[in-house]
Amino acid sequence: MRFIKYLRFFCLLVKLKLNRQMMYSFNFWMVLFVDLSLFAIQIAVFSAIFLQVDTINGWNRNQMIFFIGTFTILDSIYMSTYFFGVIGIPDKILTGKLDIYISKPVNTLFFVSFESIDLGSLLLLFPGIMMITYSTAMMGITVTVWGVLGYVFLIVLMLVLMFDLMIIIRSTAFWFTRIDSLSDFENEMVNFSFRVPGVVFKGVSKLVFYVILPYGLMATIPTQFFTGLLDGWTCLLTITVCFVFTLLSQRIWKLGLKHYGSASS
Repeated sequence: MRFIKYLRFFCLLVKLKLNRQMMYSFNFWMVLFVDLSLFAIQIAVFSAIFLQVDTINGWNRNQMIFFIGTFTILDSIYMSTYFFGVIGIPDKILTGKLDIYISKPVNTLFFVSFESIDLGSLLLLFPGIMMITYSTAMMGITVTVWGVLGYVFLIVLMLVLMFDLMIIIRSTAFWFTRIDSLSDFENEMVNFSFRVPGVVFKGVSKLVFYVILPYGLMATIPTQFFTGLLDGWTCLLTITVCFVFTLLSQRIWKLGLKHYGSASS
């Protein structure tokens, strides 16, 4: 029942955002143009790399295409849903605008995270799906229901993990007046993880980018699963890391709300 309530609320936010974007359609197409340009640049970079080498730590060109398609899908979904809402949290905390969200009869974190849905990036799903379809065919992978469901599950898991990491960083605004450096650090980590597959990490670097700062999991794990390269221990580690960071983000957010001084206080 609670799930249905929030699903309806989410659909309402989408409807309102669509109506607003149709009024300012130029902004919608501009966002799409920028995203497609970044996508094209990424393709060009990896194409240049594979003119010089045959593999990157065992991953061939088709596996890298699948990886690019996967992070394009991730980027499309999280940019379209919670990205703009979450990055606006520090400003709402510092200006006291969070009062408005706390007073509403809906979960504060849900409301503030999904209120700024921007569907312009959602069209990037299509080139992402085209890339993983092409690479799947080139690798001769047999597509099964289990494979598709497992891939979708891991995509959702990575979206949750990305959300958790963003919330943890933005929640520090409850205690600090400026978190620009942390936000810049996060942006660099995201850009890094969407350009360098996690398979390149070994030893201490793997511990850092798989567990402590698990950005290295993002597009790598779904790719490894669908291409048959994901072992059971890594899969278990991924699920555990996502679970721990979800608990951590919720805990930090709730502590932050207790520490929050509203605009009227």
